[in-house]
Amino acid sequence: MSIDSISLAAYIDDFSMITIVANKPFSIIPSLTLIDDKGTVQPLTIDKQEHYHEQMIYKCKTSKPFDLKKEYWIVYNEQRIPLMVGSIVRTEKFDTLFYDDSVLGANFTPEFTTFKVWSPVAYEIRLKYKPAHSNSYSERKMDRTENGLWQITLEGNHHLTEYTYLARVNHEWVETTDPYSRSVTINGEKSVVIHLPETDPADWNRSERKINLRSKTNSMIYEVHVRDFTIHSDSGIKNKGKYLGLTELQTTTSKGYPTGLNYLKRLGISHVQLMPVADFGSVDERKADKEYNWGYDPVHFLAPEGSYATNPHDPVCRIKELKMLIQSLQNNGFSVILDVVFNHVYKLEESSFEKLVPGYYFRYDDGGKPVNGTGVGNDTASERKMMRKFILDALTYWMNEYKVEGFRFDLMGIHDVETMNLAAEKLKSLNPGVFLLGEGWDLNTYLEPEKKASLSSAKKMPDYSFFNDSFRDHVKGSIFVEGHSGFINGNQEDRIKHQMVHVMRGYAGNHDKFLNADQSINYTECHDNHTLYDLLAIRHPHESESMRRKRQQLALAFTIFARGVPFIHAGQEFFRTKHGAENSYNLPDKINAINWNRCESHHHAVSYFRQLIKIRKEQAIFSDNRSELVEWRIPDGGVGFKLQRPFTDKMEERSNWNKALLLFNQTLQPINIPLEQESWSVMVENERCSEKLVSSNCYTLHPLSFSLLYRL
Repeated sequence: MSIDSISLAAYIDDFSMITIVANKPFSIIPSLTLIDDKGTVQPLTIDKQEHYHEQMIYKCKTSKPFDLKKEYWIVYNEQRIPLMVGSIVRTEKFDTLFYDDSVLGANFTPEFTTFKVWSPVAYEIRLKYKPAHSNSYSERKMDRTENGLWQITLEGNHHLTEYTYLARVNHEWVETTDPYSRSVTINGEKSVVIHLPETDPADWNRSERKINLRSKTNSMIYEVHVRDFTIHSDSGIKNKGKYLGLTELQTTTSKGYPTGLNYLKRLGISHVQLMPVADFGSVDERKADKEYNWGYDPVHFLAPEGSYATNPHDPVCRIKELKMLIQSLQNNGFSVILDVVFNHVYKLEESSFEKLVPGYYFRYDDGGKPVNGTGVGNDTASERKMMRKFILDALTYWMNEYKVEGFRFDLMGIHDVETMNLAAEKLKSLNPGVFLLGEGWDLNTYLEPEKKASLSSAKKMPDYSFFNDSFRDHVKGSIFVEGHSGFINGNQEDRIKHQMVHVMRGYAGNHDKFLNADQSINYTECHDNHTLYDLLAIRHPHESESMRRKRQQLALAFTIFARGVPFIHAGQEFFRTKHGAENSYNLPDKINAINWNRCESHHHAVSYFRQLIKIRKEQAIFSDNRSELVEWRIPDGGVGFKLQRPFTDKMEERSNWNKALLLFNQTLQPINIPLEQESWSVMVENERCSEKLVSSNCYTLHPLSFSLLYRL
């Protein structure tokens, strides 16, 4: 057999084990040895061999443990095969030996900057850098510690110095940005040293902490995409599609209707959730006005996205303008939640994680292939110590430096419970009222089910709220066009009607999984899938638009008055349409932009939305977990609920509602509802808010409508 016909690859899979992969069987005679960069030779013993996917796999034992500060080769008949880093990085011993709790990244002082990067498998790392006043790059060799941390200190003021790391890993040199980059050049091509006080807006108090004092059930979250909310041609906003667009005050349409921040201020919501603002890879920042993406494809997790900055070439600009946006929202009474995407990276092979420590930061199957529970090609391994450290470091950084008050975790079910609980503990020490929520889907990743931060682990994660998909599906039906319909579509199945009791309790079929209603994020629309308006148009193609809008307003009432946390997708309140597009993550502005003219034309619906929010905020019966909720039986075609709240003092009793009736009619006919002997007042009726007394013991509920009655 010709030596040339054998293709070999070799990997370090444990501290004394090598895996050799061959395209065909081969004989270890006359020789198969291991040699290091000092010329030391070790014999290899084949411990096991197996056939796998048309390849031969040989497991070989070494006589001495590997020293990861060295380079190694396999020698077979004078052929030298580079020994590559394999699954050794995913062993518990590797995590234990090389964990390092240092402050990583470029740590600036006016006198010097210290650079620290972690890579126990690198043979050498060099810092490549260019000071702001220089036209050329220099290189300096970094020093290694026993924990695999590499560091170097540069004297002088290095604010705005551009840098990358040159790392010799797996027998070749790779160049990468810093995973801990606080800012970057355009398109994230270089990391940049930043003196962070230089990025502060006027009146930005670096020692101040933003402490959220609202309880979760007294909160209402409104989801906003920076570009969507400011880009419309008649928004009256100067900085369209930019961070600064959401800082502009008194903006209006050409007819004088409020837009942007001016509009948000009038709604009565408590939290603005910003869709991803960390640097993402799918928009060319040089063509920011012509390209679009939601931003769920992260590259640099600590650096702001440049396409939303007025000057993406300026590393200070993107930080300062994002801070100005956050500051403006907070100055106008909002708490700010960031949508964070730690579950995957944009492109695994181009990630600084993978370049510096191949195979460590991601999950792999038994065959050494990246697993894909996220559906985008890779899953990060939050359970590994240095990935866990990175997540906690990043969250702490965003809270301390940008003063945000909450985090929404994209595909949180990819992460592990321990990491999420450690994050909550750390963040609550900084802000006891931090708002933490996430998507609790059970995703097919390589992690034991009981360790996944999914909905089934809600009781083990008391500080987190979860998007309640059961609530969504029982109210509006399946997100899939061919799926089952929900209550607002006229579904009168006993199963649906029975579950509506749990919907109003904030459980929606998951009452055995939540500790309390605080953990339920009640929603019927978010950035994913069709808008509710578009889905109703598909489900009811022969119905008038006015009837479909009434169905949508039924869903709105459920969302606002159910126990738990109401969540609203921007524009939902005025029947936002994406013209039938189901997944608009990369579609143009004509699909995604908030249409302020449409908002203006549906100003009555917006006013109704504002009034419902006002009622929920002012009447503690809707947010007090002590309130008792029972089903109020009404004739077929509707559901009703009575809320009753205990009072602790007479003054509170005189100023707040004692009881409330929430009545929903999903039919096209009026329903007559007996009220027994109690006297009630009407607050909401047929999408109008005005108080009146019920004059008889029977109340007529309009077709496709919601009514709210109360007693003091």
